[in-house]
Amino acid sequence: MAVDIFYILISIFNILISIWNAYNAGRALEYMKLNNIESDWPRMVAYSALILSFAGAAYGNAALLSVGAYYMGYIDIYTLLGVLSFSFLVFGFLIIVFGIIITANSIMVASKTKNIFDILIAAFNSIATIWNVYTYIQGFSTALSVLKDQFGSEDRNSQTALILLIIAAVLIALFMVYGAYKYGRASVYKVESVSTQPSPIEG
Repeated sequence: MAVDIFYILISIFNILISIWNAYNAGRALEYMKLNNIESDWPRMVAYSALILSFAGAAYGNAALLSVGAYYMGYIDIYTLLGVLSFSFLVFGFLIIVFGIIITANSIMVASKTKNIFDILIAAFNSIATIWNVYTYIQGFSTALSVLKDQFGSEDRNSQTALILLIIAAVLIALFMVYGAYKYGRASVYKVESVSTQPSPIEG
């Protein structure tokens, strides 16, 4: 039970970080638009943060929805494992790919500013990236095997429940990320000037 609570707290933490990253991506893109900044790297970092936000939010939502549905008796353990495996393989992969870009950028920012906050973010992102890659490699074969068994069985109800939970997680993530992104863009107009943009944090 303690492990379940810890897993739920980690999922909530990832969702909150995803919302923060989407907000900062919106701020960064609007700031670049207002100041006619056409540099490819900052723009790529901002869009990477946005995709990372979606993947992190979808991952967290899938975990919360499936665990909740399991404990309320709507799905069985095999469906729960199937949802978590799909989330791990798909959203986890996106988190790693775009997390590497975010990590590289945070290291570049920290090396230039020498600011303690930027250094801490770069350190956190680096550790998170290494951990994400390690756990993905370790859990890849198991997650793939679970998913193959899930869709290889004749339990159509379980498969339907899995698909519906993933769709729900994706739709909620899109709503969260889009809302935070739009709010981030609007926030640029609430201050007279924006000298720096907060670095995205990888979950």
